[in-house]
Amino acid sequence: MQVLFELIKKIADFIWGQHMLVFILGSGLYFSLRLKGIQFSKFLLAVKAVFTSGKTTGEGNITPYQALMSALSGIIGNGNIAGVATAIAVGGPGAVFWMWMSALPLMATMYSESLLGFLYRRKDEDGTFLGGPMVYIQKALKWKWLAVSFAFFMALKTLLATTSIQSNSMSIVLNNQFNIPHLYSCLLIAFFTWLVIIGGLKTIARTAEFLSPIMTLLYISGGLLVILLNADKLGNVFADIFTYAFTTKGVVGGFAGASMMMALRYGAARGAYSNEAGTGSVAIMHATAQTNDPKGQSLIAMTGVFIDTFLCTITALVILTAGTWTGSLNSTALTSVSFSTALPHGNWIVLVASLLFGYSTLITWCFYGEQSAVFLFGDKIKKSYRWLFCLAILVGATPDAEKIWSMGDLFNGMTVIINLIGIVALSSVVVRFTFNNKWRK
Repeated sequence: MQVLFELIKKIADFIWGQHMLVFILGSGLYFSLRLKGIQFSKFLLAVKAVFTSGKTTGEGNITPYQALMSALSGIIGNGNIAGVATAIAVGGPGAVFWMWMSALPLMATMYSESLLGFLYRRKDEDGTFLGGPMVYIQKALKWKWLAVSFAFFMALKTLLATTSIQSNSMSIVLNNQFNIPHLYSCLLIAFFTWLVIIGGLKTIARTAEFLSPIMTLLYISGGLLVILLNADKLGNVFADIFTYAFTTKGVVGGFAGASMMMALRYGAARGAYSNEAGTGSVAIMHATAQTNDPKGQSLIAMTGVFIDTFLCTITALVILTAGTWTGSLNSTALTSVSFSTALPHGNWIVLVASLLFGYSTLITWCFYGEQSAVFLFGDKIKKSYRWLFCLAILVGATPDAEKIWSMGDLFNGMTVIINLIGIVALSSVVVRFTFNNKWRK
């Protein structure tokens, strides 16, 4: 078994090499050019669409706003806390600049996959709309084997990795703060997750609609307060972000020529991993939106990348203004200490945010995995999948989290590769519908 996990880790490390970063950002630049910079020209329209989405009508299961909040529940996670901290600890302040730069083209990717997910969606037996990469790859490209492969990897990743990764992270936080045994924490997490997901999409959407704004505003408010308390350091921080994006880390460490590549690699990679553009997951949720405006809904989806990047920026500025990034701390510990340097008991903000982010990710990703399983096995698999999902959460009590992360990286990498092949192959559909409302179903 140990040999198997070592093989999985090697494959995952290879998949997520620099070529993956080139593939993700390259496809984003490709769509940005073909869509004539839609993330810039239509950004204000996208923001307006978020606030006017309640007025839209059409077929669907949940409101356009609920679709966005549910998608954000899956996007916003511990990557906004731990992932950004790791990027800065390894790549320096310049990683923040490259995180911003990677987010811009990926907004066009998010728009494209969401549009395809909506255009090719179909109804389940119970009336739930099924969309996403597995559907548009099968219906538009007629590549059933590739569609099945995507659904297979997405269902496995969600069931075997997302469950245990999130519950493991949350149980560690609870154990460190309250000395609660990992198994007890995972049992509680599984129970509260079951309360929501057993009701299906509408219950998930209502919970996300309530939870997403609260957890996002909580973290943003706490972060802005810390930044405000350290406002006198902002000038130097922004100077460091732009300087270290193209130069060495100097007195902090590293060697000549290394820092720019490290900053680019970790900033862009963590940004792409956090906002989920290219994975195809968000397209599954937005395909259920109740609207007759595919372009409007896709513009709404595009704002998810911006919101996620804004939260990542809050974390980055808290860490950099605190000046704690030059030490030996990393991940959630670095973010927690950074909050506490300016704000007494600021670590509680990180604690609560970590728990809420992890919980919201669980309930949303159950739906992604469930829809993938439905594509493979039919509508009757739904309830069984929900119960299996909750049971899998208990695996998070394991002390060996590295193996879980390796499985997650492998499955996630496969879904990204398959989805990007699909949306690039269907780019002409995206362009024709965006500018002419023409496409062939």
